[in-house]
Amino acid sequence: MIKSNFKKFAPILISLFLLVVLAGCESLGARSDKAGDPYRGGWVWNNYTKELAGGSGELPEGVEHNDYVRCKACHGWDAKGPNGGYVKRSGFPDKTSRPKPTEGTDLTNKLGNITANFAKRGRDWSTENNEMPNYSHKGGLTRQQQADVVAFMNRGPKIGDVATLDITQKPVKYTFINADIDNGQALYTKSCKSCHAADGKNVTIGHEPGENPNGLIDFFRKDGKYSEGFHKIMYGEDKKMTREAAGNLNTEQARDILTFIQSKADDPGKTGLDQ
Repeated sequence: MIKSNFKKFAPILISLFLLVVLAGCESLGARSDKAGDPYRGGWVWNNYTKELAGGSGELPEGVEHNDYVRCKACHGWDAKGPNGGYVKRSGFPDKTSRPKPTEGTDLTNKLGNITANFAKRGRDWSTENNEMPNYSHKGGLTRQQQADVVAFMNRGPKIGDVATLDITQKPVKYTFINADIDNGQALYTKSCKSCHAADGKNVTIGHEPGENPNGLIDFFRKDGKYSEGFHKIMYGEDKKMTREAAGNLNTEQARDILTFIQSKADDPGKTGLDQ
């Protein structure tokens, strides 16, 4: 009798077992996202080797140019790859110290469904080309960094949430949606002025001395800089410019600050944010 009943219900039991297994597999996939912090992931996206991103502070052995191992170098600050603002910036693609993003580096249609498996394939550290490196190599991403950067890609704020980009223009045209310039000016005074000064010239911006003599205005007049600026307002730049130091600004507040800066930078006659 028992044996007969088992045969009768065996298909149902097997189906239930498979459903439990599949649910478990799905939860494992989701856990790689839920276990991550999208704001820490923003640091990883910028440069995972930095200590603030949970890295060792050193480049992996064999890496000569750090842009060949940074997420933003191929995908852009906006995760739009060649269709975003970052790769349209001035001087690109003339520099040889960074990869040249291909169409596949636009993650727009993948965000929200990315898993950590991306780290288990790719090129060697010492090879510098357009392929993604194998981040599971020695000196690559830790398990936590993988979870964090996946959380950033799936859930982290990006400039595309608050602005449209016209990459046919040079510099790239950013149109912020439902922005409040007055609120942006007030937020700049509250969150940014203490470091950047009222005119935006107090901190040297740029990789070369004197590259941006007028500070923030010069910086944001260049291609792709609003994507970078949004990322650094939301996630931080270094030990001094952190998300916490800026007051844990939300997406709309970052949008308003950038709109205020844009209102000044778009006027070629202005050399400071206080004009």
